[in-house]
Amino acid sequence: MPDSHRNPEPRDRFVRRMSHGPLVMRNAAATLLCLAVSGCGDKGPTEPDPVTLPDLFGNQLYRSDGSQVGVGTLEGTSIIGIYFASPTCPACLAFSPLLVDAYNQLKTDGRSFEVVLVVNGINVASLSDFMTDSGMPWLAVSPESGRPSALAQRFSVQWVPTLIIIDGTGKIISLAGRDEITQNGPGAYDDWIAAGPGG
Repeated sequence: MPDSHRNPEPRDRFVRRMSHGPLVMRNAAATLLCLAVSGCGDKGPTEPDPVTLPDLFGNQLYRSDGSQVGVGTLEGTSIIGIYFASPTCPACLAFSPLLVDAYNQLKTDGRSFEVVLVVNGINVASLSDFMTDSGMPWLAVSPESGRPSALAQRFSVQWVPTLIIIDGTGKIISLAGRDEITQNGPGAYDDWIAAGPGG
């Protein structure tokens, strides 16, 4: 129905509603003040900066033999590769030996480098088998902890193998670690160091 044909608001109801105007305005002002003081009006949660390694990986990591080590073993490491892989992925089976060779060479050269494996959808026993069969000498997050899914979401990982390179504070250095290892082998390390905060 057109606005001109609407029934007018009864005068007594209009007067009562308008008489509460100052109260409504005072309540609105108090609400705005509360938001300003409490911070409730900001843009919402933000990622901690810098992120800690326990935030990323949890407190315990696995070795290939199934034993566990504290995440503190990564403390002081200059470059950390987060390796997303799967035992059923042919591309992972092709890339893993390249990463193993680069890892072993960097360790032999005394470089500060570590890899943390991230595998989703398997149990700890299958993780151990995967690491042993592939000759992986590094560490892994628990596949049963929910960490693999959280890490994949955090770094927007869409396929495997993916190698994310971070520094010891969790800052991203490279999202293309797989290509860099494939092209440059252990030589990629120097580029990562140069791209880091101390480079």
